[in-house]
Amino acid sequence: MNRHDYSYCFLRYRQDPEAGEFANIGVALWSPDNRFLGFEGSKRFSRLMHFFGNLDKDGYRLLVAHVERRFDALAEKLTQDSLLPDHPADIKEIAFQVVPQDDGALVWSPARGGVTEDPNAELGRLFQRYIGVHYEAPEKSHRDDGEVFRSVYRKAFASEALAMRIQEHEIVAPLASHTFKHAWENGVWNVYETLSFDLLDADSIEKKAHTWFGRSVHLAQSPDQPKIHFLLGKPELASHAKAYGKAKDILSSESRVSLIEEDEAASFAEALKAQVLAA
Repeated sequence: MNRHDYSYCFLRYRQDPEAGEFANIGVALWSPDNRFLGFEGSKRFSRLMHFFGNLDKDGYRLLVAHVERRFDALAEKLTQDSLLPDHPADIKEIAFQVVPQDDGALVWSPARGGVTEDPNAELGRLFQRYIGVHYEAPEKSHRDDGEVFRSVYRKAFASEALAMRIQEHEIVAPLASHTFKHAWENGVWNVYETLSFDLLDADSIEKKAHTWFGRSVHLAQSPDQPKIHFLLGKPELASHAKAYGKAKDILSSESRVSLIEEDEAASFAEALKAQVLAA
């Protein structure tokens, strides 16, 4: 397989620039060979609360969501400009377009580099090794939720035409709440969540489906009356096909849930753009 050079850097949060203390909250990766640009950030703040004490939780989540949207837009632009001979030298050149070098709460680490066969998977590994590991043990998977979103569904939301309409939105119900990174309103809130079922353990597939079914049942009781769209990642292992089928049956038994599969990604993107722009 072809191996690609890449560079990456961490996005760091610091409460007090004078103190110099920081925590890594995201990682950006750029591979010029195939014009791959990716960013993965964490909106979880328990570790930051431990480090810094007081924290504007809503402000922090909005800050990370803004960075994610900016990287998505730049990734789409770099893909569209793939025929141009010039490209950014390394990730820092791109990163400073999103978060400038100043005295704010967000700063970039020095850039590092490496070689990989799969820049998208490498981004996920870097995030889990240096950031995700501090929060919880990951599911044992071939592709996690972030990888499925970046490789399959990201383009559907990266269009400049949708940038002003697609936003982060928190659904709050009496017994549950959840912040969806991608949402829009046309009388009801349409919210989107990527769920990878490309897991190593078949039992984990059913367990994950039951977890999200229960969450959906509670979220459906919100005054927002959300329409919940799950963007699915199918298992790589053929032996997991039965478990995946059962997972889809479990999720779709909630009336306010719709399922989108990987082979429907292109038609989903076209339909989403038409629906949002017509609203």
